Amino acid sequence: MSIQTKALIALAIVWFAAMAGMHVFWFEPMTGGLRAPDSRPLGYAADDFAAWQAALGADGQAAFLRWHSGFADFVFPWLLMAALFLAMRETLRRLPRYRHLPRWTQIAVPLALVAPYGLFDVLENGLVADMLTGAVPVNDASVGLASAYTLLKWAFVALALGALFVFRLAASRHARRT
Repeated sequence: MSIQTKALIALAIVWFAAMAGMHVFWFEPMTGGLRAPDSRPLGYAADDFAAWQAALGADGQAAFLRWHSGFADFVFPWLLMAALFLAMRETLRRLPRYRHLPRWTQIAVPLALVAPYGLFDVLENGLVADMLTGAVPVNDASVGLASAYTLLKWAFVALALGALFVFRLAASRHARRT
């Protein structure tokens, strides 16, 4: 793997750790231990969201919108998608059958594996921000949609990471045989 890809992966890991720290040491104490919607991989209900929003209060919502939604979680999906895309592409290029595929296919395969994660993370972030600002009402329909985006985001990031793991196993197996 190239040094650039390793650096991008390291940056994504550090960025994720910083966001997790922001949640654990800043937002969760502010809400009495309630977890933010995007850190609930099994989803949440409208009551859960409303309780979290109320516990944040106006100042907490402003801080969340500015530092989490407006900065940290705005950058992270793109950073993780780029890191996963490059890691997959470089790993797959070590496989002879993949190397002989058309260039567009070599780009499309990893892109198809990482793009759904990014799409659902960006949709989730936007909808949560809109509910916090009052642009979208907090009700069963909007929270249900945001929760579905959250579930899909976590499912697709797990799929992308699993695919990368399988690709790396195949590439290392191929390297041992040659």
